[in-house]
Amino acid sequence: MPVPERTKAPADVDWNRLDKTKFLVYGAGIFSSVTTVLFPLSVIKTRQMAIESASPGLSGSAKMARQVWQADGIRGFYRGFGTIVFGAIPARGIYLTTLEAARSGSSTMASRFTSTEAQAAGVANFVAGATASCVTQTIVVPIDVVSQRQMIAEGSRSAPTQKQAAPQGAGSANQRSGFKVMQHILRNEGILGLYRGFGASLFTFVPSSAVWWSAYGAYQKLVWREVERWGGPQEQNVAQDSRGVEGRPQGKATAQVMAVQTSSALLSGLTAATLTNPLDVIKTRLQVAERQAGHAKPTFAGIARKLIADEGPRGLLKGVAPRMASTALWGTCMVSAYEFLKRLCTLPEPD
Repeated sequence: MPVPERTKAPADVDWNRLDKTKFLVYGAGIFSSVTTVLFPLSVIKTRQMAIESASPGLSGSAKMARQVWQADGIRGFYRGFGTIVFGAIPARGIYLTTLEAARSGSSTMASRFTSTEAQAAGVANFVAGATASCVTQTIVVPIDVVSQRQMIAEGSRSAPTQKQAAPQGAGSANQRSGFKVMQHILRNEGILGLYRGFGASLFTFVPSSAVWWSAYGAYQKLVWREVERWGGPQEQNVAQDSRGVEGRPQGKATAQVMAVQTSSALLSGLTAATLTNPLDVIKTRLQVAERQAGHAKPTFAGIARKLIADEGPRGLLKGVAPRMASTALWGTCMVSAYEFLKRLCTLPEPD
């Protein structure tokens, strides 16, 4: 009687085996849908980080959500959404292309200098995530600067206390379309105003992306190792079609693959969000700060010193709850869609 094979991790799909056009077009639609669902968390996180009077912690996040609802209703949770979607399509295409190309190139080298599969995956994903984030910041930073100022703008029904809390220059929501915010920045600060906090963004998102992808690669290998050790005999997890192309996992293995990817993404999101939150708080305040005549230009170090002096170390964790939720949920949804997308866009192997 033949013994069923144990469930094994499916082989990764290399960049050279992907239909790039299909990958980018389908990816734009899938990831824009995920952004739509999770965008309110970004608004709450940004406002909690940027507004000095905002309360920290989960209770502060709940209070901020109530304030946004009272000020503008459901529309308040989508301030800056159009700006983000407009910029995200080219940015995400560049990010995914760079990510896959860098990972494909670094995987072989990483395997030579590491002793385990988990370490090799972690190193290759770290390099790929850092490279992709670094390249993409040239597009992402102007989008962030504009959208964040939209997010913290006063609502049409804002209470006086909320108006006092908003940073100078935020303006009112009904006067702050993405185009008008961009015009305001260019008129007052020039083109460099759109790149306010570029260094801070690199300092925040390059490590964050590197940590996320590194943790995801390592967590996935570690979880699969435990599945193979304790999962018991299962049916073969990967089907091969008539052309020898790696197909979808079958039967019980389908659920196991999804469970491993989801749990790895969740753990990666929590890890990256917690470790890099202080950098994100400082970056956000730097990007929404309005330059005023007679005052020194806002700097990363200056804002960090003021934040710690005024609010103490707890100020560095402002917005961590919605950021953890957003990063973990986004990562989980993104990876599920991303892994599905890669297998959907796999090219047949040449005869």
